[in-house]
Amino acid sequence: MSTLIIVFLGNPGRRYEDTRHNLGWWVGDLMAQEAKVAFHAGRGRFLLAEVRVGGEPALLVKPTTCMNGSGEALADLSTSHEIDPGSLLVVADDFALALGQIRIRERGSSGGHNGLESIIEQLGSDEFARIRCGVGPVPEGVDAAHFVLDRMGPEELIVAREMAAKAARAVAMILARGVRTAANEYNRKPPALEEPSRGSTGAERPKEGA
Repeated sequence: MSTLIIVFLGNPGRRYEDTRHNLGWWVGDLMAQEAKVAFHAGRGRFLLAEVRVGGEPALLVKPTTCMNGSGEALADLSTSHEIDPGSLLVVADDFALALGQIRIRERGSSGGHNGLESIIEQLGSDEFARIRCGVGPVPEGVDAAHFVLDRMGPEELIVAREMAAKAARAVAMILARGVRTAANEYNRKPPALEEPSRGSTGAERPKEGA
């Protein structure tokens, strides 16, 4: 069996740290922290960390291209690691899902997500698993492209941090029990967003492992 490669989509640079489009990076940074490893520069346009998830070896990958060029980072990675779509898992944001909700799929189209579309074009296949992290809904009258690049507010950050932790647990379940089992467990709608407790200042994003 090929080593599982987990790709976390986002945009590099401080400008994008707390934006909705970087939820994939949040999950990668959290998993690296939990494994007590640091991301390091790979031989190409990506950051890399080697971990064991549920006892299985895995590579954590953060493309350092812009979101639209995520597939180019995989092309760089393929010069040193075999990339089998069946052993690839991609974690990305999705404004079509409510904030806090995650959706696991074994395969499928990009759904209009430019990062996923770039990876599909590079692989010539959409037969790879993905975890979508909800950041929606997009407010009426707001352009979706601008919405995903906006910073989240304090209440949203609290939910986003919890969602990143949930997505990290879903990755572990996928390795241990398979995509379908994880999908049955995690493809549920989240409870309604509650008001933050009095005195709350919001959540801090996981620190980057770069």
